[in-house]
Amino acid sequence: MSPLISGLASVASMIFNAASSGAGKASARRGGEAAAPEPSAVVRLSAEAQTLVGMAGQDVLATQGASAGSVTAVGRSSRQTTAAPPGGRAAAAVSKEDFQALLTRFGATEDQKQQITAGCDADKDGVITHDEFLKGLARTKGPQSGSDPLSQAVLQVMDRAGNADGTVAKDEFAALTSAFALAERRTPMTRTA
Repeated sequence: MSPLISGLASVASMIFNAASSGAGKASARRGGEAAAPEPSAVVRLSAEAQTLVGMAGQDVLATQGASAGSVTAVGRSSRQTTAAPPGGRAAAAVSKEDFQALLTRFGATEDQKQQITAGCDADKDGVITHDEFLKGLARTKGPQSGSDPLSQAVLQVMDRAGNADGTVAKDEFAALTSAFALAERRTPMTRTA
């Protein structure tokens, strides 16, 4: 094949590839919304996120500040603690329904919502306490996190809410923990009879 014909074939191939990939994008735009990014089958933690998970294992919650990239650690000692209201439920807890609504906002599937809720609600009382949430997060660190279904479900939800690149960055990690902290604050301090 002559260099001229080979060059023309290459140009034709590039034009065909560009046109076919552009058609897919145009049809996605015509549909109204681009497809949501799908997380990788196995998601891992970035080095910064691993540090935040280690803090969760020590009862410290990382939250995201107003500016992106600003992550703050909130220790248990700095949180206000109150006595449990009548009925034995702790004041700083998120109901199963509110927790699943939070996971929905992060793009969790029904299976992931059920798995994460069941994995975090250790005492099966229908609420996710601060401690239960942190213990669930702490399970995402270490060699077992790649094979642990709960860990992978949590990491996939974090990654899907971010850029779905297969790695949970510190801001993706902090986004979920911040949302949980806000949900905790919205919990009424007392129950009405």
